[in-house]
Amino acid sequence: MTKHAHIALALGLAMVGLLVLSLHGERRPEPVVVNLLAGPPQPRVPAGEAGMDPAALQVAVDYAGARRSSALIVGRGGHIVFEKYWNGTTAETPVAPGFDPALVALAVGSALDDRKIGSLDGTVSNYIPDAAASDGAMTLRELLAGDQAAVSLEQATDLLALVLERATAQPYETLVADRLWKPLGGGSLEFQRRGSQRRPQGVSAACCVQVRLGDWMRVGELLANDGSFEGSPLTPPRFVSLMLHPAHKESPRGYFTRVDGAFAAHDVAWLEGSNKQRLWIVPSLKLAILRLGDAPSSSEGWDEAMIPDSIIRGTSGWQPAHEKPASTTDPSLYAPH
Repeated sequence: MTKHAHIALALGLAMVGLLVLSLHGERRPEPVVVNLLAGPPQPRVPAGEAGMDPAALQVAVDYAGARRSSALIVGRGGHIVFEKYWNGTTAETPVAPGFDPALVALAVGSALDDRKIGSLDGTVSNYIPDAAASDGAMTLRELLAGDQAAVSLEQATDLLALVLERATAQPYETLVADRLWKPLGGGSLEFQRRGSQRRPQGVSAACCVQVRLGDWMRVGELLANDGSFEGSPLTPPRFVSLMLHPAHKESPRGYFTRVDGAFAAHDVAWLEGSNKQRLWIVPSLKLAILRLGDAPSSSEGWDEAMIPDSIIRGTSGWQPAHEKPASTTDPSLYAPH
């Protein structure tokens, strides 16, 4: 091959490379970053002072550490009582564990509290008059509960995000920042722009928001305290209780939460992320337990109850699950205050 042929080939390969990069760039839009100044860190107290047995925590740590975890954090009553990190992870590490749908539900609760949304039993068409007939006929409660088998999680969160945008006249990323993250004292958020047919320029409401690892514990406190953070309510009374209870009798899910496990306490609910990443909530004990990391291998195995049960049984005030009190939350009676 002549010198000129070599040059022509090199130029051709370079042009192909630039074309590939250009195409990939078009497929991956720039993320949408909402810069926020984080509030003071959550207060830390020793485990014993919070009524938690250090030996029980160690059992949970041993199990998590043997299964590719990068963080295990326990909060109680608004305090961080235990933290363990692996592989250089810290509370400041940006993470995207996949808990995003719960933020949609909490944003709906905030809009209810401000009367931007009138009722969970109102239809989508009340907020989106130009919605397709199949979309417009659904109620907000049906979308939160996952009642429509033909509607995926991504579709349900996208439709609820559009309802919120129409009701509040704010982009979804802005209303999450203003209505949830700022009151929680969280730091900056990074959303992925994944425009859908309904929201061509919108960010994804189902996936991939990246925030500081420790900020998920703020969400945990909010969920464990019926929608209040440091004494300030962000949702109507009992709305978060609805999120953490079966949407229907025997349903495995609340509002974008899992509620179908067999645990040591009667009221354990959890946010289910990718790679067995979990945020377990135990309202009766004011507990929030966060496990982040990679998925365990098949040989390592995964017991959904092992980490939370070890901690629950070592927490003061614990009562076995079979002694649970009668539920006082009836979704059919709910109306915003």
